[in-house]
Amino acid sequence: MTFMGSPLFLNPFYNPIFFDIIWRIVLGFALGFVLIWALNKFKLKGIWSSKVGLIYLGWLVLLPLYVVGIFFGWVTGMAVVFLFMFLAIWEIVRIGKIPKVYGYLLSALALITVVIAAFFTSHFVLLPLFFFATIAFTSVRRNDAEKGFYYAAVAVYVSIWIIFGLAHIELLAHLNGQLDNTSSLLFLIVFAVTLSDIGAYIFGKLFHHFDILDQYKIASNLSPNKTYIGILGHIIGAAAGVWVMQFAVASYMPWYHWIIISVLIGVFGSSGGMMNSMFKRYYGVKDSNSLIPGHGGALDRIDSTIRVLIVIYYYFSFFLLK
Repeated sequence: MTFMGSPLFLNPFYNPIFFDIIWRIVLGFALGFVLIWALNKFKLKGIWSSKVGLIYLGWLVLLPLYVVGIFFGWVTGMAVVFLFMFLAIWEIVRIGKIPKVYGYLLSALALITVVIAAFFTSHFVLLPLFFFATIAFTSVRRNDAEKGFYYAAVAVYVSIWIIFGLAHIELLAHLNGQLDNTSSLLFLIVFAVTLSDIGAYIFGKLFHHFDILDQYKIASNLSPNKTYIGILGHIIGAAAGVWVMQFAVASYMPWYHWIIISVLIGVFGSSGGMMNSMFKRYYGVKDSNSLIPGHGGALDRIDSTIRVLIVIYYYFSFFLLK
């Protein structure tokens, strides 16, 4: 079944890379379990209560959700994208103590955006203007002279940061369709961002005791543990994620693009995390939620991904398609 030329539902078994992706995910979970077991001194007791164990449990929830959203067609994909938008919006509403009317409005804008990005892409560029107009109208109608401007400013920022930004995954899916029929670019983002975060975590642990490297903080007031050596970990981890997907993208992506996008994913993924840290520090919270074990909330999970989606989509649009 299709709508506006886009398949609403897909049989994942017809996708030529489905089983390749599944066994890579299973292998990743197996290796991850061995690593956690080793870090826990080869004991099963208490293995899931550690930070790394909780992160592992979080991925047990997230990766199947990603697989369903990407492989099963536009309906499931749109549902997953909207779910993350919806959860992140209401986390911000709760943290910022913003009137619920903005939460309802932003949720409606998120739903509209998901549909437009999927089926009416030519109108996508008009969305920021639409966001501004509807939020401004709502704020004026509330007639709040004390905090009205503040609430409107936060709502506009969220509409661009969360809604407009995350919707680029749908644009990337359309772009992917011009290159092949496998959704390989979407899984490249999944693997690269995931391993980029893991790479930064490993590098942070390895070099934490080397003062000459650990002293160079990016923004100590926002995230005391973020260092420039950590960005190198982000880049190396992203490169590992790109390498995992090379079997699917090598036919249309020359090797030098692998290097460039690894750097872009590492740098912009890190900057996305820093922006989220700035938001949370302003409101005095550590995590946006406790919804996902070891990860925090939806906002904590998508902060890096949003920046990566935007920069990779436009990079591919300008350079890869040509």
